[in-house]
Amino acid sequence: MSEKKRAGRRTTVYRLTGVKTFTRAIRDKYLKRVGFECKVVKVGERDGLLVSGAMRKERADWCSAVSALTTTEIEIGGVTPAGALLVRPGEGVAADDEVAYALTYGMGFQLLEPGRIDNLFGQRIAIRAADPLSLRSLTVTTMDDRSKTSRATIPSGEGLLGFGVGDIGEAVSRIVASASLPQLSRSDGESLQIRGADALNVPIGLSPDEVLGDLDELETLLCKDPLPKLKILEQLAIVKNPETKEQLDLQLSEALAGGGGTIGLAWPFERVDENGTPDSWKPSRLYRRRDNRVREGLPSWSDIYEALKQYPEDERLGRVNSAAIQLFGDAEGDVAISQAIPLKKWISFECLLEGKTYSLYDGSWYQIHADYAENINAQTERIFAQTIDDLSFPAWDMNEDEDSYNKRLAEQLEGICLDKKLISTDLHRRGIEACDVYLPDATFIHVKKTEKSSAASHLLAQALVSADAICLDAGARQSLKYKIEREGGKVEDPLLKPKRVILAMHRQADKRITADSLFTFTKVNLVRQVNSLEEKGVKVYVVDIE
Repeated sequence: MSEKKRAGRRTTVYRLTGVKTFTRAIRDKYLKRVGFECKVVKVGERDGLLVSGAMRKERADWCSAVSALTTTEIEIGGVTPAGALLVRPGEGVAADDEVAYALTYGMGFQLLEPGRIDNLFGQRIAIRAADPLSLRSLTVTTMDDRSKTSRATIPSGEGLLGFGVGDIGEAVSRIVASASLPQLSRSDGESLQIRGADALNVPIGLSPDEVLGDLDELETLLCKDPLPKLKILEQLAIVKNPETKEQLDLQLSEALAGGGGTIGLAWPFERVDENGTPDSWKPSRLYRRRDNRVREGLPSWSDIYEALKQYPEDERLGRVNSAAIQLFGDAEGDVAISQAIPLKKWISFECLLEGKTYSLYDGSWYQIHADYAENINAQTERIFAQTIDDLSFPAWDMNEDEDSYNKRLAEQLEGICLDKKLISTDLHRRGIEACDVYLPDATFIHVKKTEKSSAASHLLAQALVSADAICLDAGARQSLKYKIEREGGKVEDPLLKPKRVILAMHRQADKRITADSLFTFTKVNLVRQVNSLEEKGVKVYVVDIE
């Protein structure tokens, strides 16, 4: 029996790109900082760069707080060591000769130039090597009614379903799991615990040849397909690389100046929990000086774009990053139903960068994998393909507002117009709209007139919030019954739960609303919401009103 190898040293490994010279991967201040040494070295037969030093602090930040509480002056500092060793993959291993690897020690990660870090390298390794049933921790950002990030841990290990992951619109940014990496020099054929995010934390070899071999194996592994059960985790990724975000912001700036890309109005999801359709909105730092006043109705993309055109083209992006819009439940702007929401969260934008698709969602950038986009498109087309045979929607008259159309629609379909008739729940005390038109067979119709450049996210969010509340909350159903009876209708309790939800949209342009005309993340939210409602036994239809 062969002797078992000594365990490898657990090391944090970064993959770097765009590294023509090693020094380009190190933050400039550490190349020049007193107390730090930058030294050309050899790792085996390969050239490398070792940067090391100590971060000194004469007085800890907490000293002042303690002194204020105790009237006792203390002066305590510290020294934090940091090191980073940079080396290239072997000849012919990496397709790009500007790839490098960094092994970091102590606070060594702070030495690296953020723009050179390969975003989610560790995550990509994990989904190619992890045991799909032995996932221990996931950090997930979910694109639903409110973009949120959560971390879940199951110490014993579990599959994606155990974490509640596997749905549309979920981006995983960190994975802790047991993994099989027999190619690594010190694995000894046993499973290893790995942590994968931007960096990879994994036991690697102890000798120069072992370390170099391990790095080459990791580079080779990146060329393989993800494991089938984990493939979904790679299809949507948050962009964290500062350099990539800068390039994407530049494209956004060009679009704001009338350039390329697909741009339009989104509906920030902060408003979803704040109940009801706003009656007015107030910009801040969007217009010049006194023009930032309360405005009736809802903001439109044309409102925002015309305001931005007041500024030189090279200043518009800065204005987007500094301006905000607040929503109010009354025309005068006295009843706030949202905080001041950054203007960037109001913008949907999609573009290509180096052959990859990126989308701006809720103020953050995401990279969208081609397979993911195809899946979303297919599911969206399925939803649009579902037709309604028993209802006919009248054409929208020119210059007709939503209120007038909803009343006319309710009359034609012999339903109840509930537009702006809010129902109260324990979670939505200010009230939410159950729907615009209610039909006695438990059909809930939501109507929205949108611009050509609208993401239509408002209508989708409104429909899900109300349908969920009515399905799950008996108090919401009783409030709905009261509203129906006040409008002269009668309804039996079983018919208060929706059986059918219809999203009826009219676009203020010649272009019709189709699956292809929606922004990617509008499609994501539509698919998520439809799936959620269908699980509750609710059929969902999308209608394009002529």
